[in-house]
Amino acid sequence: MARSSRSRMCWSLIVLLAVSSIAASPMPRVRSSNQRIALPIAEAESRSATFRSLVRTIEKTDGIVYVERGRCGHSVPACLCLSVVSGGGYRLLRILVDGTADIVSLIATIGHELRHAIELLTDPAVRATAAAHRTGVRGAPAGASAASDRTVRVPW
Repeated sequence: MARSSRSRMCWSLIVLLAVSSIAASPMPRVRSSNQRIALPIAEAESRSATFRSLVRTIEKTDGIVYVERGRCGHSVPACLCLSVVSGGGYRLLRILVDGTADIVSLIATIGHELRHAIELLTDPAVRATAAAHRTGVRGAPAGASAASDRTVRVPW
């Protein structure tokens, strides 16, 4: 129970900081506070047209996606959390990755989860967690199909 409460408090703090900093400085719409995740995202965006396309699609929405280190459960390496927070004219989503994969697998996994984020963000009716749960997006486990999902091609 304490862990869940701490997690909620941490997520609330991230939301508060994000909403307050959106107007202050132009920041990427797909971001991470963890350099071991942020650097590969930046690298993939600069080197992969497919990954860049996913990020540009998110930039055309009112969404901001945080990619952070965390556990999803069910032994999957990554997941899109279906908690949607609206604030300051933006919808905030969170992707969790376990961070144990090599850089190519990490980027492919993040790309897979960004596709799920796009599914939510292209539906303007999804402005809260309850609406996210009513959609067809279920945050499909990346581990189940990451090996066969070749939608994100990283050239290195």
